[in-house]
Order: sequence, then structure tokens, then C-alpha cells
Amino acid sequence: MNPIINALKNLSTTTVNIIVALIFFIVTAKITNPAFFGKVAIVQLLEVISVSFFLFLNPSIVNREVSYMYAKKEFDKTFISTALLTPFIISPAFLILLLFPTYVKLTIPYLILYIFGVYINSVLLGMNKFSEANILGSTFLVIRWIVSIIAVLLRNIYLFVGIWTLGALITNSIGFLLINKELNGIPLKFDPNIFKRVFREGLTLYLSSGANFLASQGDRVTTSYLLGSYYLGLYQFAALVASVPSMIIGGITNVLLPASSYYKALGKDEILMSRLSFKVTSLLTLLVVTISLPSAVILTPKLFPDYVESIRPMIILLLIATLSAPIGTLTTFLISFKKSLRPFLILSVINAFTTLLTSYLLIPRIGIMGGAYSQLIVGTVSSSFTLYYVLKEKVFHPTKKEWMLIFLLPITFLFELFVDPTYLDVVYVAIILAIFKLLGVFEKREKEVILGFTPSLLRKVVSIFL
Repeated sequence: MNPIINALKNLSTTTVNIIVALIFFIVTAKITNPAFFGKVAIVQLLEVISVSFFLFLNPSIVNREVSYMYAKKEFDKTFISTALLTPFIISPAFLILLLFPTYVKLTIPYLILYIFGVYINSVLLGMNKFSEANILGSTFLVIRWIVSIIAVLLRNIYLFVGIWTLGALITNSIGFLLINKELNGIPLKFDPNIFKRVFREGLTLYLSSGANFLASQGDRVTTSYLLGSYYLGLYQFAALVASVPSMIIGGITNVLLPASSYYKALGKDEILMSRLSFKVTSLLTLLVVTISLPSAVILTPKLFPDYVESIRPMIILLLIATLSAPIGTLTTFLISFKKSLRPFLILSVINAFTTLLTSYLLIPRIGIMGGAYSQLIVGTVSSSFTLYYVLKEKVFHPTKKEWMLIFLLPITFLFELFVDPTYLDVVYVAIILAIFKLLGVFEKREKEVILGFTPSLLRKVVSIFL
């Protein structure tokens, strides 16, 4: 299992997502208004609600267990079957959506398939099937954002939901067949004992996901409730643009859970894995945020003139979402190294309470900027608590170099927030590269590990950053 090659595969899907989503939003912005975009935002919000409250078996634990099986070359077919059947077993819970408008009712099949797809992806990645998983992911994204433009042109939200449902059905069916082939047949058996065991282990994460929903979506729910779908459309646009850099980072770092679980099962050095992952993620984050923020500020008025009002909150959201990635990545090792997950719940409750409180205090007074400031406060609290806990659990042992990178994150935030000239971002990129190169942030052994995983065609390029 090569984390760098797999990260490049993930990055290809992320790139497809950004391109096709950009095409979709340009078309949508030209021919519709924020009110229609607000309905699309509600469908996306239902996705988030589904993964927050209906993933009774935590996908990270499923992914970790399958990765351990892959390392030992011993797959438990009943375990995998139980995970894949879970969305259909709990599907009656979605009937509550029958109480809502018609287009919301029609999302029920899609949401069940969406959760099914989450488990399929977890299993495929645990099996080191990154190529297959990313091809399926890209196919779904093209259907989701490009084919659905037909529905946008017709301004038909019902057709829009139908296209998304068809895309999920096609890609999930292929994914299931791939898993079935890899296992030489999989019995469609649901084992209640396995379900209870995995649910019990992931109970803290399950409870955390509900609180995390309030923390991550509370600002949008509050915006919708207090300001209406028009301002929800503006804020959702800001949040989507702001999520692009963190989406890129996430596409790369998503390989860490299966990779660290795999190498943990093989007895590799835990501290080296967490420390090296933090350094690589920090370098990528600092470069991506410095390049992406001025790009977003320049392009938004030209491509989306109706959403100029979203630029100010977008800046705050982009910075906090992206710069929190290096510390957030460290939570992966709490799961893969099988540490206590209880503090996840504590943090989630704190974040949820903070989001709701600050949103209700700020949004009525300063509009959608209040939602951005709310997320800034939540992100700061979350990163501080996460850093404290990973240090307490000893999955991360920072040296002076790691501490330097930790302090460089808020410095970058302040620089990007208060320094206006775009050309200074170019200077800042040069400064970041100089810090990593001249101060020798990467140790000799870490360089050897990185270059050992790097494809031969890219080694010269990668060595420049080391």
C-alpha cells in the first residue's frame, strides 16, 4: 500500500470534482438565482444529515478493519457483508422525510444509496483498490454535476434529484461487483453480533457525528432559519468555494487511515508515521492556502457576479477550513492506532454548543459574516483541543521543528487576512519553501521514506521540496 501513489489517485478525483462542480455552479449562477441554489443546498444538507445520523457503523472503523485484513491477507466476508447491508437495514428511518416537501421525499432512495456508497468506498480503500474507487468516484461526480445541468436548464428540482439517484445506483452497483469479485463471492449476510461490536466501538464517533453536524452545519441551518433561502444560497456558495482548498488537502490525506492501519498491522513505527504526515500536510496546506485565497478573491467577481456579497465570509471560511487541516489530520492516528475515542465526543459537544451559541448571537446582527466568525471560533477551539489530546495520547511527539510549523499556521492566517497586495503571496510562498529547505524540516530518514514511496518520474520534483 503506497500512500503517495494512492494520494495522487485521490487527487485526480478531487480535481474532477472541482472542475465539474465549477462548471455546474457557473451554469447555475448564469441561468438561475440563489433561491434555486438554496434548494440544491438543502439536498446537500440532507446528505450531511444522513452521514451524521445514519452511519451507525463508523466508516473509519470499517476502513481500518478492512485495512488490517488486507495486511494479513485474511478477509472476513461476514464483516464486510454486514457493513454493506447496514444502509438497507436502517432504511425505514428515512421515512421521516415523508413529512417534508415533495422534492425532499424523493431524496429518500438517493440518501440510502449515498450511505451505501460510503461503505463501499471504505471497503474498497481498505482493500487498496484506490484506482477502482477513484474511477467510480469520478464517474459519480460527472453524473452529479454535469448530467444534472439538464435539470438546471429545465429548472426542475425533481429531475435533479432523479439524476443524482441514478448516478449513485450505477456507481454503487459497480462497486459492489468489484468487492464481490475481490472476495470470490460475498454472502449477503447481516450479522447482528458484528453490528453490535462495531457500533459499540464506534459509539463515541457516532454520537460525535451528530454533534459535529451542529458544529459544521449549524451556521447554515441558522442562516436558513433566520435569513431565508436567498442568504443560505449566498452563504452556501461561500462555504463551497472555501472548501475547495481543504478538499484538495483532504483528497491527499484521506489515504492516511488505510495506510497507517495497514502499516500499524505490520508493526511499523507509529511516531514516524504521525510526525511525517503532519510535516507533509503542513507543507501542502501552507502552499495551497497561499495560492488559492487570492485566486478565489480575483475569480469570484468575474465568474459569479451575483455572489460578490459572499467574498468576505468566504475568506474567513477558506482560511480556517484549510489551515486547521494539519492538526485535524492527527486524529486519523487515534483511530488507526486504536486509542481511546471518547474525547471526540467531548470536542463535538463543545463545538456544537459553540456553533449554535455564536451563530444565534452573530448572524442576526451581522448577517452571513456572523456564520463565518462562528466557524472561526469553532475551528480555533477544535484545533486547540485536538492538539492537546493527541499530545496526551502520545500519538504525536513534536520536536522544535513541528512546533515551528504549528505556530506558522496562525501566522499564515493573520498574513492572509490583513495583507492585501497579491504579489506578497508569491513572496510568502518563497518564504515557506525556504523555511522547509534551509531549516531542514524533513529529517534524513523521513526523506528516505518519502522518496521510497514516490514514483521514479516524480522523485526529482519531490526532492526539491525536501
